[in-house]
Amino acid sequence: MNICQLSSRVLKDLVVPVGQVSVLDDHIAAAVQWLCVAQDRQNDGGVSLRYSLIKGWQSSYPETTGYIIPTFLKYASLTKRNEFVERALRMADWELSIQNTDGSFNGGPLGSGYEGFVFDTGQVIFGLIAAHKATGETRYLDGAVKAGRWLTQVQDKVGTWTKHAFNAMPHTYYTRVAWALAELGVHTGEQNYSAAARRNADWAVSQQQSNGWFDSAGFTLESHSAPYTHTIAYTLEGLLETGTCLSRQDYIEVVMRSADSLVKTIREDGYCHGTYDRNWKSDANFACLTGNAQFALILLRLYAISGQKNYLETAKTLNRFLCMRQSLNGPPETRGAIAGSYPIWGGYQRLAYPNWAAKFFVDSLLLQSEIMADR
Repeated sequence: MNICQLSSRVLKDLVVPVGQVSVLDDHIAAAVQWLCVAQDRQNDGGVSLRYSLIKGWQSSYPETTGYIIPTFLKYASLTKRNEFVERALRMADWELSIQNTDGSFNGGPLGSGYEGFVFDTGQVIFGLIAAHKATGETRYLDGAVKAGRWLTQVQDKVGTWTKHAFNAMPHTYYTRVAWALAELGVHTGEQNYSAAARRNADWAVSQQQSNGWFDSAGFTLESHSAPYTHTIAYTLEGLLETGTCLSRQDYIEVVMRSADSLVKTIREDGYCHGTYDRNWKSDANFACLTGNAQFALILLRLYAISGQKNYLETAKTLNRFLCMRQSLNGPPETRGAIAGSYPIWGGYQRLAYPNWAAKFFVDSLLLQSEIMADR
């Protein structure tokens, strides 16, 4: 355990705010740099699962490395810095090197012992498609197609995934796998991938309640009653982007129904409880910062689609809250990172900085900057 880092962060989270909000570009650059540090702490090209104040850096995580690739390629395009293209392609090459012969990717961080997992495989597809678009190299597309073929083969007839799913049960947040298949269908022109995406999205829509709540959105059967905002957001993002890919306005409207309920729960300072039950109530005494970033990103996308200003203003409030929890100084292990929870000892990714929190933070701030520049 790093006692100094742990004590310092706990003390910071006992005092509000942690930091000041700077120019968005500074926050973006700091988070990207931390992701670079997380990649450099591994020898394989992947990105470390997280930095834990208890265990230090942990092994590379195929799932999230997969969807960090498009973030780095977008950042490279905006900044005209080829080093981020090189980093993204190192990630993609590593993914191909560990792909199973059946096309799947193993679950969990490297060495965790899990076999091929549906969700993890879907997230890697995003990175392989992005690498193919950036380079035109067929090996990346071949890897994505191989993964997509496996996903369609193991899908249940009703559109869910049970076999090779986390806890061997269907989850609505697997709409993010549907989105990956929708992207693959558009990119390749193969309708079977789009059809598989629609099957899953249709099932997920059937799980929505009248107030926008989704059943089966948790990691476990127990957590379905009050899932983390992280998986609630996965559900919404997957449906939203599947709807965009496949020109399904009905999917987008389903997400808007949830968003309209969600924005009512967010405090004026941008605080959002880490879990919500089916009545959009919570007894959680922490914020899941990954969920905050994802919600902001979803609301920004909905603003771009609908023009509803409350989505934009709520997203800006969420991002401001996140910026105030990001340290722009300190040791490289934590400088620019986003913690799992606020306070850091909260119930999600306790005492750790997961790589996906920084990824979604970057995505959200990049989109906010783009929208504000166009206004």
